[in-house]
Amino acid sequence: MLLRWADFLWRLAGTGLAFAAFSVGGFILAVVGFRLIDIVTPDRLRRRERYQSLLRGAFKLFLRCLRGLRILDFNAVGVDDLKNARGVMLVANHPTLLDVVFLMALTPRAQCIVKSELFSNPFLGPVVSGAGYIRNDLEAEELVAACKAALAEGRNLVVFPEGTRTKPRERVRFRRGFAHIATLLRADIRYVLITCVPATLAKGDPWWAIPERRPLFEISSGGLLQGRTWDMHQHRSIAARSLVRSLEGYYNERLADG
Repeated sequence: MLLRWADFLWRLAGTGLAFAAFSVGGFILAVVGFRLIDIVTPDRLRRRERYQSLLRGAFKLFLRCLRGLRILDFNAVGVDDLKNARGVMLVANHPTLLDVVFLMALTPRAQCIVKSELFSNPFLGPVVSGAGYIRNDLEAEELVAACKAALAEGRNLVVFPEGTRTKPRERVRFRRGFAHIATLLRADIRYVLITCVPATLAKGDPWWAIPERRPLFEISSGGLLQGRTWDMHQHRSIAARSLVRSLEGYYNERLADG
């Protein structure tokens, strides 16, 4: 009993420190790391690539620290699929606050569509802006153009079609926006399943509401949908609905089995 309490208190303190370190670390990356890259990299596109590589390295270090401090554990299945991905739309379910951190750490050339509020965040705003991430409040034509450009450059679009975290045991419900973009651009889709047992950092959970035991995150590559094989004789809205139904069915079936 005493050891369990000691472990719980250790993870509670570590979680609080991790949240603080994440915010402060983002600010330091922007004002120090990005500025150093600016000095040595005059080319804008090359500079953005280095920004994103720095972020990926920071996310990998952050996760290794969380694992090393025994705050959480994680397992990646099919990680080579993510390492070798190029110019695909990376679709995942969204059970926890750390989902984007895992995907960004595991996937080179990752490009995010992020909430517009993050651009005004004093800690994370300079990071998402400097890395050239795509705002989710762009007009439809601008958003499609930004996604098309990213895919053409070989970047991988990280998308959470639920739009927000789904609470544990809730059925996955996808918004159609990603499917309209995917069918319009005939983009390949790499779909990824994320689970966390026991649940933590879910929607509505404060950071201090940690589980009694260390959570295990599992990130699994589910497969690749090739855009060129889709039936484009269908109206695009019908094709988008069909894509949403297919992926929702996959995720809900896998999560029910788990």
